[in-house]
Amino acid sequence: MSVNTTGDDLKIWYIKHYDFFSGLDSKIKPYVKERTSMCTYQQGETIYIGSDESIYLLKEGNVKISRLSSKGEEMIQDLLHPGEIFGTLPLIENNQETHTEFARAATNTTVCIIYRKDFEQLIRMHPKLNQKLTRWYGIRMRRFEQRMNDLIFKDVKKRLAGFLIHYAVDFGKEKNGEYEVKALLTHEEIGMLVGAARQTVTTMLNEMREENLMEFDRKRWTFKNLNALKVLAE
Repeated sequence: MSVNTTGDDLKIWYIKHYDFFSGLDSKIKPYVKERTSMCTYQQGETIYIGSDESIYLLKEGNVKISRLSSKGEEMIQDLLHPGEIFGTLPLIENNQETHTEFARAATNTTVCIIYRKDFEQLIRMHPKLNQKLTRWYGIRMRRFEQRMNDLIFKDVKKRLAGFLIHYAVDFGKEKNGEYEVKALLTHEEIGMLVGAARQTVTTMLNEMREENLMEFDRKRWTFKNLNALKVLAE
């Protein structure tokens, strides 16, 4: 069993296998080596809180990006996988919301860290990196716009099914037509991402399990029929 997600607008939710520093001029590589550092974080460990003037390139693992509400409650904004860029990014991160953002390792994680000023200098030295960054910005903005459109035009079940498809494909491993994913998110966090209450998400997930579309527990999720989920998402 296979699911064709190519050409589907929902595919813009995540980018895969994106090596930002590939193709650098040999003269620039020493600059990158000198000004970047690799750091590992254990599952659940905080990577940063607020603006620390650093940019992170996710090499291995998964990262949750969240913000604090006015009541001090955590509101998850995104779930990232290798290839994503996050932190104090140029152009779009110069706002007050940056100070309430924090990142936490959803699994054991390795990131490449570079100070923003060094990153901006690197882009000036190697203009092709600016093209990559612009491309990444475009994907990020389209991903956000897609979520907003889903909130406006789709009901909760369609939004949830659409999220689950890409949760499976982009974060899971396929075997014999089924996708297995580590349990990276709680029902409440999924609710934040699709705009639904935790209890609503739990009820719908249980219904999907009864329909034999998936199995899940605290450690892993197994998606048995992504084609059926795709029908629910349309």
